[in-house]
Amino acid sequence: GAMAICIYTFLIGGIIQTTAKNMIFITVARFIIGFASGFSSVLVPIYLGELAPPTLRGTLGTLTQFCLVTGIYVSDLLAFPFATEKGWRILFSVTAVASVIQILCFPFLIESPRWLLGRDRASRRARHIIKKLRGLRYDHEIEIEVNHFVSAAHKQACDNNEENTSSKVAFLAMLMDKQIRKLLVCSLVLQMAQQLCGINAVFYYSTMFFEGLIDSPLLGTTLVGGVNVVATYIALLLMENTNRRTLILWSAGGMFVSSVMLVVCLLGYFSKMASLFFVISFVSFFEIGLGPIPWLIVAEMFEAKYVATAMSASCQLNWVCNFIVGLIFPYMQSSLGAFSFLPFAVVLLFTIIFVIVWLPETKGTTPEELRDDIVRSLSHLMLLSDDGSNENHSSSVGNPIDIEWRRAMDDLKQQEEEDMKRGTYNYGFQPINSNLVEAPELDWQTRITGGAGT
Repeated sequence: GAMAICIYTFLIGGIIQTTAKNMIFITVARFIIGFASGFSSVLVPIYLGELAPPTLRGTLGTLTQFCLVTGIYVSDLLAFPFATEKGWRILFSVTAVASVIQILCFPFLIESPRWLLGRDRASRRARHIIKKLRGLRYDHEIEIEVNHFVSAAHKQACDNNEENTSSKVAFLAMLMDKQIRKLLVCSLVLQMAQQLCGINAVFYYSTMFFEGLIDSPLLGTTLVGGVNVVATYIALLLMENTNRRTLILWSAGGMFVSSVMLVVCLLGYFSKMASLFFVISFVSFFEIGLGPIPWLIVAEMFEAKYVATAMSASCQLNWVCNFIVGLIFPYMQSSLGAFSFLPFAVVLLFTIIFVIVWLPETKGTTPEELRDDIVRSLSHLMLLSDDGSNENHSSSVGNPIDIEWRRAMDDLKQQEEEDMKRGTYNYGFQPINSNLVEAPELDWQTRITGGAGT
């Protein structure tokens, strides 16, 4: 349903801009398409996250970014023949044509099994979809997978009335929970870093780097778009084999060096060809980390009850920062001149520090495991603190005494398992050993009657 609304919104905007009689109609159409773009940027990652098994979350998350940059690149290529006074309507009609193709693909779309089970835990349709998605053959395998979805859905309440929880209440609950608040801050900081690092300054104003080097500005923009596609494909190959934090650190570090070198090139110490190289390097490093991971990591960080709210907040902040960069970069360029990329280098430096100090690793973990790690780290800090305060530690962070008790029980359990393996565990009776006198062997009648006469 939500996917259909999004696609029809694209179709309406595409039709209006294709048949526009003046600039007012084009402006209205762009607002409609912009709304649909924001809608889809929230909806698609959530939809794929609910369909994908945990082993494919990273790949499918990066695949979304790959499709996005591929679409941008195709638009650049289509601009060569159609970005003319006579062909602009054909170029604008691509939006409507793509929407019609998506509408024709509706029969192949499947509903989210998590959403179906949230409405009806006995849903046969959800079980059929899970069987089809996971390639399962037996009913008990399907029920195991259903139980995973149902168990996650059981935790989807921010309060006791989980079905009536609004986004506002969910967001407030995220801010009130110390563990979730840390994850929310990490998610929002990454979204800010993705835009404030200056990537869209390169995309929006890439022609400034190609002046005197490439005659056609459109050719330079298309070159950047092609590099974007190749770099995202490389990220697609790396995503399931490399930690998220590692990729972001490499990404931010490479972009930091590239932005510093761009400043040096703009100061005239190197040729314009060198500045082109560092622009390509800047874009390439962006796509292996800061491009896809801030979107992917939201679905990996948060439990199901928070995903939609966290994704919505992340998307809003991302577009706000995008708007700010696009608006102020021309003024930065006129004021700072060759140093216009220096603020972006500062943002990237802070991003590197933040990732090293704060960002948890999400690859191969569940949201519950992340919360447990944060509980342990926060509880460790509380145990080490000697401020003498009488703060109540029985909140959601965890009581230090309870944590120590659980650790003791875990040690005891581990010791018992080792005793079982060695055969020395006391099950409540004395184990048989060679020092005991062997009882005489009884015949089968005596075993059955317990020694009673026949």
